[in-house]
Amino acid sequence: MNRSSAIVCTALFVAVFISGVTGISSSAQDQMLEQWEEFSQKPESKQLIQWLRCQARAKLTGTVCGEQLKATLPSYFGRLGIFITLTKGKKVRGCYGAFSHTCTDIKELLLDYLSGAMTRDARYEPLDTGELETTSIILSITSPPQAVTDLDSVDVLRYGISVNCGEGIASVYVPAEIRGTEFLQKHIKGKECQISAFRAVTIR
Repeated sequence: MNRSSAIVCTALFVAVFISGVTGISSSAQDQMLEQWEEFSQKPESKQLIQWLRCQARAKLTGTVCGEQLKATLPSYFGRLGIFITLTKGKKVRGCYGAFSHTCTDIKELLLDYLSGAMTRDARYEPLDTGELETTSIILSITSPPQAVTDLDSVDVLRYGISVNCGEGIASVYVPAEIRGTEFLQKHIKGKECQISAFRAVTIR
């Protein structure tokens, strides 16, 4: 996998900004997100999170996860972003993902981003084995970010936000972490920032 395509999200999530995927119709993206939305309502989505937790436990303990991912996952490649966020209570313990990918194997991709959230988010200490049972694993499937002019017009229950204030660095906020736009308004006050929004399906 091309590691340059992966980013650390932030929570305040500082991330290397990757622009939206080009050459893909918005209708195709919408259809794929609808498939993920339908999947998120099915029991298979819970099995996916359980599988990720099993894989996380195996990585932390140096063992092997005996669970098989039996769920058939919707398509994502070339159109949708994927982020994995770890939260403990209201605090973020790690986040990793990207808006575009070179990996076509979704299991491999999920395991890489899970590992990134656990160990490669430099803003946090690596996740400890004793924390896993009280840590939530949240999967966000997203559209590419699109520029918006009014931050307050974004429905933060369904859309994430990317704020780029220069130098190619952006802050990316998935819906599961957004309580409101007030703190974002403070973040951009007095700065020239590009604000983008992306639709997201949250699975937890």
